[in-house]
Amino acid sequence: MFRDNPLLSQLKQNMRQNTPSVEGTVKGTERGFGFLEADDGESYFIAPPHMKKIMHGDRIKAYIETNGDKTSAEPDTLVEAKLTRFIARISIAKNKLTILADSPVINMPIRAKLVGLGEHKVANGDWVVAQLKSHALKDGSFAAEVTSFVATETDPNAPWWVTLARQDLAKDVPAMPDSVEFQDDTARVDLTDKPFFTIDSASTQDMDDALLVEKTAEGNLKVTVAIADPTAYIPADSELNKIAAERAFTVYLPGRNIPMMPRELSDSVCSLVAGEKRPTLCCTYTIQEDGALAEEFEFFTAWITSQHKLSYTQVSDLIEEVSTQWQPEAQLAEQLQSLATFARHRQQWRKKNAIVFPDQPDYSFELDETGNVLAIHVEHRRIANQMIEETMVAANITAARLFRQHGDVGVFNTHAGFDPEKIDLVVELLTEHGIECTKEHIQSLPGYVEIQRTLAEKANPALDSRLRRMQSYSIISASAERHFAMGLEGYATWTSPIRKYGDILNHRLIKATLTNGTARSATEDEVILMSERRRQHRMAERDISSWLYVDYLTPAVESKQAFEASIMDVNRGGLRVRLLENGAVAFIPASLLHDNKKEVKCLVETGQISIKDQVEYSLGDVIFVNIAEVNKEKRNIVAKPVVAKPVVTTPVETVAV
Repeated sequence: MFRDNPLLSQLKQNMRQNTPSVEGTVKGTERGFGFLEADDGESYFIAPPHMKKIMHGDRIKAYIETNGDKTSAEPDTLVEAKLTRFIARISIAKNKLTILADSPVINMPIRAKLVGLGEHKVANGDWVVAQLKSHALKDGSFAAEVTSFVATETDPNAPWWVTLARQDLAKDVPAMPDSVEFQDDTARVDLTDKPFFTIDSASTQDMDDALLVEKTAEGNLKVTVAIADPTAYIPADSELNKIAAERAFTVYLPGRNIPMMPRELSDSVCSLVAGEKRPTLCCTYTIQEDGALAEEFEFFTAWITSQHKLSYTQVSDLIEEVSTQWQPEAQLAEQLQSLATFARHRQQWRKKNAIVFPDQPDYSFELDETGNVLAIHVEHRRIANQMIEETMVAANITAARLFRQHGDVGVFNTHAGFDPEKIDLVVELLTEHGIECTKEHIQSLPGYVEIQRTLAEKANPALDSRLRRMQSYSIISASAERHFAMGLEGYATWTSPIRKYGDILNHRLIKATLTNGTARSATEDEVILMSERRRQHRMAERDISSWLYVDYLTPAVESKQAFEASIMDVNRGGLRVRLLENGAVAFIPASLLHDNKKEVKCLVETGQISIKDQVEYSLGDVIFVNIAEVNKEKRNIVAKPVVAKPVVTTPVETVAV
């Protein structure tokens, strides 16, 4: 064809010698055109014909063409393809097989061939995993291989299987070996007569922490945290340990969980079931009257028998005096009241001396047997949740202190504060808002904590949003580092070994300090895998929630139900809101904010949207919205305002690190 003429191609290359080129990332749209977000901060339009050669997320080199006062990008070279392994749906027409990537902004059919499916037959609409083998910008056309089957179009479990396959997470429960024996010769203290208790959700089976609260002669509170000890059954060189290391965490999704270890261990043998004798790793620490954690602590192994299985609702109703239906025996009641006092004092101390994240509600899905959403419940954090959270935070701080005494070796959760490469921008932004600071000050832990308290007092959602984009990511580390986001010198979790592989490693390290033995921390590969698994789990929970929200809110399009919604993000196309009633996230395009889109300005830097040069919407505002559209295939929810202006203003959502 004429366009492939080598002489024409050479001529085009010669003409481009003086044409500027840039490198950046492609942002696709549902309407076929796209944008090149260049490394220099500029954004360039990509016309639909050019978008047929590239995909959303691709990193490319492009030439910039100017036509009058308009500039556009013409893709030239593929730097890195975004789409490699992906989820797709089968499409068969006239005996020709193509696949459609499960993406809201990738709409083109891709030629594909079946590889490694054996005798399995595929049909229209089936879900599969595919691997991109050729790219149009590099190889002239897109082509892929279908490498595994996920689910049929009509499978009621498809949302879960597709979500797990997308994140490359196992969907099966680990198999229990023929025999698992107690293999631990650590000298254990017999505390089976002590009144330990557990507090969890009513449906929880994998209970990994039990508590004992006592008052000291000085009037302080002494807390003993007893944690289930799966390392007593899982040797470091065992097959079960390999399985736990590969999975890294238990997967928690709406409607189901996939445990890190066999359910016989997580829900029975190791679980701190009331009335059953269990091996545990314990820590005793003291909380002073002002909420400070005393320097003295003790780790030890023990046998315990939890005497009470309590629920968050049950305990909160008692402490908050919501209900008198349940009245525990005097000894347990005293422990619970003491623990509530401990939690309040501890929170106050952390607010003054560290950082406490603002409470955000949780949303839980109530599903029927086939996965349909019956209801979505708002679960606000109540006093019992705070009681358990504060005891576990204190226990993890204590573990970090222990590891610092023994060579700073352990599995730590860390956060480095503001991104060092963006620190000049942080100082500039804070100064613009009347917060005087220096780079050196905000890069120190005390300085960072001070800045975060100042920001909390200012309650400026737009500023908070911009600064969040300049934060470092929280990471898992095999050596002691600070956790700026919590305002702590160190934080090493060991309180969920049934659910986290890093906590298993920390158990072995803690036990080694008790026996003068040896144990290893996480390898570099294990740290990388744990970090990746944590990211995958968060994405999986988000993805399945989006799927369920779309089904749940489809009837709202017809009913025109009004929802209160908090503005959580402003971008150049409109704004994103969270429905306060159920937690769903919806997008409001600028075209639905005002009849004349040209009069709408999305002020991303300030987190505001103006109409006719008047600010009408700001981050943190609460507005009423209707559901305008629900797209089940792309799992998008589009909303539109019911009223022209915000009705309430609340603090913007804060994302915990």
